[in-house]
Amino acid sequence: MSNLALTEKQKTIVATIQSMNDNQIISLIQDFRENGKLFILNPLLEMIYTNRSLSLKEAILELVGDIKNQDAAEIIANSIQSHIGDPNTIGLLSACWQSNLDFGDYFPLFIDILCSSDYQASFEAFTVIENSIGSVDLKSIDLYIATLESKLKTIPIEKQSLLTETIVMLESFKKNGAE
Repeated sequence: MSNLALTEKQKTIVATIQSMNDNQIISLIQDFRENGKLFILNPLLEMIYTNRSLSLKEAILELVGDIKNQDAAEIIANSIQSHIGDPNTIGLLSACWQSNLDFGDYFPLFIDILCSSDYQASFEAFTVIENSIGSVDLKSIDLYIATLESKLKTIPIEKQSLLTETIVMLESFKKNGAE
């Protein structure tokens, strides 16, 4: 959700929140959880990547983990895409699978993170893949398997088991999903 899509009132709300101190925002997060609209999610996610307190970042990630609105998956995936390689992304990846949102539409992103990031981010991406595999398009499975197999020879040895396990999981899904 870009700023262009926001109404003037929403822009004002976002600007107000961005000007608040961390403790004020933490106090509002419970209200966001109960009454919040999705337009507020992206500005909150961006705070994870700024010089904000650890307690605020944790509160935001906890909020993400509690989100049940499937439309939030796109906002979260876009934030991850924009910040691949940032150490703060690991917490957001973890919040993805904790949220129980379906990230099947964003499999290429998580496959990329699995293959190209450090072990911790790769492990979190693996868990998102594992939790969202049920909604993946069967026609795309072969492409994901081929991508993983091509990376298997060039990635660090400590990540090879993650990729191998992902390949086995995808092949199993393809076999069982095609029956």
